[in-house]
Amino acid sequence: MKNVNSYEKIEGRSCFRSMKGMMESMFDLAGEHSDLMTISDIGDSYLKNNNGRTNGNFDIPTDGHDIYALKITAPNSDSSHNSNNKGKMLLTSGVHAREWAPPELLARFIEKLVEGYEQDADITWIMRNTEIHAILYVNPDGRWVSEKYPELYWRKNLNPDGGCDDDEYGVDINRNFDFKWGDQAGASSYPCDSDYHGTAPESEPETEALSKYARDLFPEGQRKNNPENQMNDAFGEDITGMYIDIHASGGYVYYPWGHADKQSPDDEALQALGRKINSFNDYKLWAGGQPDFVYEASGDTSDYLYAAMGVASLGFEIGDDFYQNCQTFEDEVVPINLPALIYAAKITGKPFKEVKGPDILNLDASSSNGEIRVTARASDSRMVNAIQGFPDFRTGRQNIADVQLYLDVHPEDYNQGRDTSWAMQPSRRRLESEEDDRSINTIRARSINCESYSKKKKCKRAGGGGKCIWNRAQRLCKPAKNTGSGVVANKPGTAEVDNVDATENEVSNTASVVEFNSGDETVELTIDSSTISSGRHTLFIQAKDSGGYKGPVSSVFIEVNRRQRESLLRGASDP
Repeated sequence: MKNVNSYEKIEGRSCFRSMKGMMESMFDLAGEHSDLMTISDIGDSYLKNNNGRTNGNFDIPTDGHDIYALKITAPNSDSSHNSNNKGKMLLTSGVHAREWAPPELLARFIEKLVEGYEQDADITWIMRNTEIHAILYVNPDGRWVSEKYPELYWRKNLNPDGGCDDDEYGVDINRNFDFKWGDQAGASSYPCDSDYHGTAPESEPETEALSKYARDLFPEGQRKNNPENQMNDAFGEDITGMYIDIHASGGYVYYPWGHADKQSPDDEALQALGRKINSFNDYKLWAGGQPDFVYEASGDTSDYLYAAMGVASLGFEIGDDFYQNCQTFEDEVVPINLPALIYAAKITGKPFKEVKGPDILNLDASSSNGEIRVTARASDSRMVNAIQGFPDFRTGRQNIADVQLYLDVHPEDYNQGRDTSWAMQPSRRRLESEEDDRSINTIRARSINCESYSKKKKCKRAGGGGKCIWNRAQRLCKPAKNTGSGVVANKPGTAEVDNVDATENEVSNTASVVEFNSGDETVELTIDSSTISSGRHTLFIQAKDSGGYKGPVSSVFIEVNRRQRESLLRGASDP
């Protein structure tokens, strides 16, 4: 990809590409990665088909602009993830012209996805299982004016109707959508105001282009017939799809409702989503029923996409300025928000379910000496309760019930008779990054090496220093019988652990080993890699809580080096 520094920048802003430079870079990226990214013209700006202001003091573009949508996804060999079955995520920016940072952040996200494919495990499966759709400039006419005349702080589109002064006309696109349109509590009917809602819902071509694209993208079956009359009816947990609108500034994450200071009927899921996004960027929650609700906004994108399209909908107010300081953007805005966007992309398929489940943190996998060792932290509470000054949330009060590890297959595609999975074990040793918040009595069994317990009466040592299983009930270590992979491939609904001597008594005694008793667990597993082919593999991990909710999937690449293992087995001093 061409270096972004070679593209036209906004004068005096080395970190932000101009609209022209940005679209050049996106078309180049799509050309270089045509299998991952396409760009389509989805509509026209106001000035593309209408006359603009001709008697003003400022030049305006005479031919208007096309509005482009970018589609980012990867082919998947599994037919279950064709275009119709993939999760759909739509992101927008540039609705308000003077907010320069949002399109740049969204472009960085797009570049991270495309360039991270086959390089980052999470990005790879997201790209295969999800379609990411992005509109960088919903309001391109306004952006043109904002770049040419930054002193105007242009916000709206360039519809000149209304008899306003040279720097006051236009319609606020983010008040022009067809849900609670015209509600004076959150928009203005005066054409010269910055939040003027226009003459009718979707009166502006920019609004119409985005709305039509969303209607074509998200499933019709989950919509309501009359959103305003049914606004107190919950959509429920079976909805699919995610929408994120990126704005500036102030440091907020917002979600419905925005037109009034009251909770939506799906607040449990939406608030859990807002709280978990906060765990990445520490942004305040601007939503109905929250102490940081700032003001009403009616006819805006986030309420509309939730109420009319039935998708999980939220927005970011990034940074601390419309024309963001470059150092702040690079050092603060980008690092805290790109991971938040990746997280949202993970749960696009089932957002209202997966956001209530446990998260996987600190995932690590290493391969050496013929073994693969995987460690992670499964937490139902850590992310959802990260926000300071808020009480613990109800979706984070469940215990961990199960943590599954999958080999080369995403959990959604797992076939019990065909694929391999294991039940992760509770760890007796905390990860280095985990806080010391549990006593030794709550840290339960894991597979250990008897050699380290050779002087302890509590552990019965197996011959040759073999693997053992700690049995808390009997206060001793059970020798593990090394058969095949060294672990039992897990069956759904069971609690199987490392292989043990195949007696009914020992299987019964070790069944308790995989039981969890808290909402925050460190887990680990050691796998004999002798039965796994050499080369790169993907390990997927997903946790489930005692309420039955499965959380977001995390993954990691692991290299299995057969040659190294064989040399070690022959007794070679060097691999």
